[in-house]
Amino acid sequence: MRNKYVYGIMTAAVVAGVLIAVGLLSSESASYDKPSNVARMVLGAQDAAVVVQEYSDFQCPACKAAAPEVKRLIQAYGDSIRFEYHHYPLTQRHANAFSAALASECANDQGKFWQMHDKIFEKQDQLTKGNLKSMAGELGLDQKSFDACFDSRAYADTVNADMERGKQLGVSGTPTFFVNGTETKLADLERTIQDLLAQ
Repeated sequence: MRNKYVYGIMTAAVVAGVLIAVGLLSSESASYDKPSNVARMVLGAQDAAVVVQEYSDFQCPACKAAAPEVKRLIQAYGDSIRFEYHHYPLTQRHANAFSAALASECANDQGKFWQMHDKIFEKQDQLTKGNLKSMAGELGLDQKSFDACFDSRAYADTVNADMERGKQLGVSGTPTFFVNGTETKLADLERTIQDLLAQ
Protein backbone atom coordinates (compact mmCIF):
# COMPACT_ATOMS: atom_id res chain seq x y z
CA MET A 1 0.00 0.00 0.00
CA ARG A 2 2.82 2.34 0.95
CA ASN A 3 4.58 1.60 -2.36
CA LYS A 4 1.43 2.48 -4.28
CA TYR A 5 1.17 5.74 -2.36
CA VAL A 6 4.80 6.66 -3.09
CA TYR A 7 4.36 5.67 -6.73
CA GLY A 8 1.28 7.87 -6.95
CA ILE A 9 3.17 10.88 -5.59
CA MET A 10 6.07 10.29 -7.97
CA THR A 11 3.70 10.00 -10.92
CA ALA A 12 1.94 13.23 -9.96
CA ALA A 13 5.29 15.00 -9.64
CA VAL A 14 6.39 13.81 -13.08
CA VAL A 15 3.11 14.92 -14.63
CA ALA A 16 3.38 18.32 -12.95
CA GLY A 17 6.94 18.68 -14.21
CA VAL A 18 5.88 17.87 -17.75
CA LEU A 19 3.05 20.41 -17.60
CA ILE A 20 5.40 23.10 -16.30
CA ALA A 21 7.95 22.29 -19.01
CA VAL A 22 5.29 22.43 -21.69
CA GLY A 23 4.13 25.77 -20.34
CA LEU A 24 7.64 27.15 -20.42
CA LEU A 25 8.24 25.87 -23.92
CA SER A 26 5.01 27.34 -25.20
CA SER A 27 5.89 30.67 -23.59
CA GLU A 28 9.36 30.70 -25.12
CA SER A 29 8.10 29.68 -28.54
CA ALA A 30 5.16 32.10 -28.56
CA SER A 31 4.53 33.47 -32.03
CA TYR A 32 3.23 36.88 -33.00
CA ASP A 33 2.38 38.44 -36.35
CA LYS A 34 3.57 42.03 -36.25
CA PRO A 35 1.20 44.55 -37.86
CA SER A 36 2.65 45.97 -41.07
CA ASN A 37 1.19 49.47 -40.74
CA VAL A 38 2.41 50.55 -37.30
CA ALA A 39 4.64 53.65 -37.24
CA ARG A 40 7.53 54.20 -34.87
CA MET A 41 7.26 56.51 -31.88
CA VAL A 42 7.21 59.92 -33.53
CA LEU A 43 5.32 63.04 -32.46
CA GLY A 44 4.85 66.30 -34.34
CA ALA A 45 5.06 67.00 -38.04
CA GLN A 46 6.84 64.51 -40.29
CA ASP A 47 8.31 67.36 -42.35
CA ALA A 48 9.30 69.60 -39.43
CA ALA A 49 12.51 71.58 -39.90
CA VAL A 50 13.62 70.75 -36.36
CA VAL A 51 14.06 67.08 -35.43
CA VAL A 52 14.66 66.10 -31.81
CA GLN A 53 15.83 62.55 -31.11
CA GLU A 54 16.04 60.99 -27.68
CA TYR A 55 17.96 57.81 -26.87
CA SER A 56 16.51 56.52 -23.63
CA ASP A 57 16.50 53.63 -21.16
CA PHE A 58 13.29 52.88 -19.26
CA GLN A 59 15.19 51.77 -16.16
CA CYS A 60 17.42 54.85 -16.12
CA PRO A 61 16.58 57.28 -13.26
CA ALA A 62 17.89 60.26 -15.25
CA CYS A 63 15.58 59.36 -18.15
CA LYS A 64 12.63 59.26 -15.77
CA ALA A 65 13.64 62.64 -14.37
CA ALA A 66 13.93 64.10 -17.89
CA ALA A 67 10.54 62.80 -19.08
CA PRO A 68 8.39 65.68 -17.73
CA GLU A 69 10.59 68.31 -19.41
CA VAL A 70 10.56 66.36 -22.67
CA LYS A 71 6.77 66.16 -22.51
CA ARG A 72 6.56 69.89 -21.85
CA LEU A 73 8.69 70.69 -24.89
CA ILE A 74 6.63 68.36 -27.10
CA GLN A 75 3.45 70.06 -25.98
CA ALA A 76 4.92 73.56 -26.28
CA TYR A 77 6.28 73.20 -29.81
CA GLY A 78 3.78 70.77 -31.29
CA ASP A 79 4.07 70.47 -35.05
CA SER A 80 6.99 72.91 -35.16
CA ILE A 81 9.26 69.99 -34.33
CA ARG A 82 9.41 66.25 -34.89
CA PHE A 83 10.26 64.23 -31.80
CA GLU A 84 11.62 60.72 -32.18
CA TYR A 85 12.03 58.23 -29.35
CA HIS A 86 14.80 55.63 -29.67
CA HIS A 87 15.66 52.76 -27.36
CA TYR A 88 19.05 52.54 -25.71
CA PRO A 89 18.73 50.09 -22.79
CA LEU A 90 21.92 49.93 -20.75
CA THR A 91 21.63 46.19 -20.32
CA GLN A 92 24.85 45.74 -18.33
CA ARG A 93 23.49 48.00 -15.60
CA HIS A 94 19.73 47.67 -15.96
CA ALA A 95 18.53 44.07 -16.11
CA ASN A 96 14.93 44.93 -16.98
CA ALA A 97 15.52 47.75 -19.46
CA PHE A 98 15.45 45.61 -22.60
CA SER A 99 12.21 43.90 -21.55
CA ALA A 100 10.65 47.29 -20.84
CA ALA A 101 11.63 48.46 -24.32
CA LEU A 102 9.99 45.36 -25.81
CA ALA A 103 6.85 46.04 -23.77
CA SER A 104 6.64 49.61 -25.06
CA GLU A 105 6.92 48.38 -28.65
CA CYS A 106 4.15 45.83 -28.08
CA ALA A 107 2.00 48.61 -26.62
CA ASN A 108 2.80 50.70 -29.70
CA ASP A 109 1.20 47.98 -31.84
CA GLN A 110 -2.06 48.83 -30.06
CA GLY A 111 -1.60 52.59 -30.30
CA LYS A 112 -0.51 53.13 -26.70
CA PHE A 113 3.25 53.58 -26.75
CA TRP A 114 3.19 56.89 -24.91
CA GLN A 115 0.78 55.61 -22.27
CA MET A 116 3.07 52.62 -21.68
CA HIS A 117 6.08 54.94 -21.72
CA ASP A 118 4.57 56.96 -18.87
CA LYS A 119 3.39 53.88 -16.98
CA ILE A 120 6.83 52.24 -17.11
CA PHE A 121 8.53 55.36 -15.76
CA GLU A 122 5.83 55.67 -13.09
CA LYS A 123 6.61 52.13 -11.91
CA GLN A 124 10.31 52.13 -12.75
CA ASP A 125 11.24 50.05 -9.70
CA GLN A 126 8.74 47.30 -10.64
CA LEU A 127 9.82 46.29 -14.14
CA THR A 128 9.59 42.51 -13.90
CA LYS A 129 8.10 40.72 -16.89
CA GLY A 130 4.97 39.93 -14.91
CA ASN A 131 4.53 43.56 -13.90
CA LEU A 132 5.07 44.77 -17.47
CA LYS A 133 2.25 42.47 -18.56
CA SER A 134 0.08 43.81 -15.74
CA MET A 135 0.74 47.36 -16.94
CA ALA A 136 -0.64 46.40 -20.34
CA GLY A 137 -3.80 45.24 -18.63
CA GLU A 138 -4.03 48.47 -16.65
CA LEU A 139 -3.89 50.40 -19.93
CA GLY A 140 -6.72 48.35 -21.40
CA LEU A 141 -4.62 46.62 -24.03
CA ASP A 142 -5.66 43.32 -25.57
CA GLN A 143 -3.81 41.13 -23.08
CA LYS A 144 -3.57 38.02 -25.24
CA SER A 145 -2.11 39.96 -28.16
CA PHE A 146 0.27 41.90 -25.93
CA ASP A 147 1.49 38.75 -24.18
CA ALA A 148 2.11 37.01 -27.52
CA CYS A 149 4.11 40.01 -28.72
CA PHE A 150 6.07 40.30 -25.49
CA ASP A 151 6.75 36.59 -24.96
CA SER A 152 7.96 36.14 -28.53
CA ARG A 153 10.34 39.12 -28.22
CA ALA A 154 8.87 40.28 -31.52
CA TYR A 155 10.64 43.63 -31.40
CA ALA A 156 14.09 42.55 -30.24
CA ASP A 157 15.51 43.41 -33.67
CA THR A 158 13.94 46.87 -33.50
CA VAL A 159 15.44 47.60 -30.09
CA ASN A 160 18.83 46.24 -31.16
CA ALA A 161 18.73 48.39 -34.30
CA ASP A 162 18.10 51.49 -32.17
CA MET A 163 21.02 50.56 -29.94
CA GLU A 164 23.31 50.06 -32.91
CA ARG A 165 22.26 53.39 -34.40
CA GLY A 166 22.93 55.05 -31.06
CA LYS A 167 26.39 53.52 -30.84
CA GLN A 168 27.20 54.83 -34.31
CA LEU A 169 26.16 58.29 -33.13
CA GLY A 170 28.40 58.01 -30.10
CA VAL A 171 25.72 57.54 -27.44
CA SER A 172 27.36 56.37 -24.22
CA GLY A 173 24.71 57.14 -21.63
CA THR A 174 21.07 58.02 -21.26
CA PRO A 175 19.21 60.14 -21.89
CA THR A 176 21.06 61.48 -24.90
CA PHE A 177 19.44 64.05 -27.18
CA PHE A 178 20.17 65.16 -30.72
CA VAL A 179 18.70 68.21 -32.42
CA ASN A 180 19.05 68.06 -36.19
CA GLY A 181 21.84 65.55 -35.72
CA THR A 182 23.84 67.50 -33.15
CA GLU A 183 24.10 66.15 -29.61
CA THR A 184 22.44 68.59 -27.23
CA LYS A 185 22.11 68.64 -23.45
CA LEU A 186 18.63 68.52 -21.96
CA ALA A 187 19.15 71.95 -20.42
CA ASP A 188 19.92 73.40 -23.86
CA LEU A 189 17.12 71.72 -25.80
CA GLU A 190 14.61 74.57 -25.72
CA ARG A 191 17.13 77.28 -26.58
CA THR A 192 18.44 75.17 -29.47
CA ILE A 193 14.94 74.54 -30.77
CA GLN A 194 14.11 78.25 -30.56
CA ASP A 195 17.32 79.24 -32.36
CA LEU A 196 16.66 76.79 -35.20
CA LEU A 197 13.03 77.82 -35.56
CA ALA A 198 14.10 81.47 -35.76
CA GLN A 199 16.42 80.82 -38.71
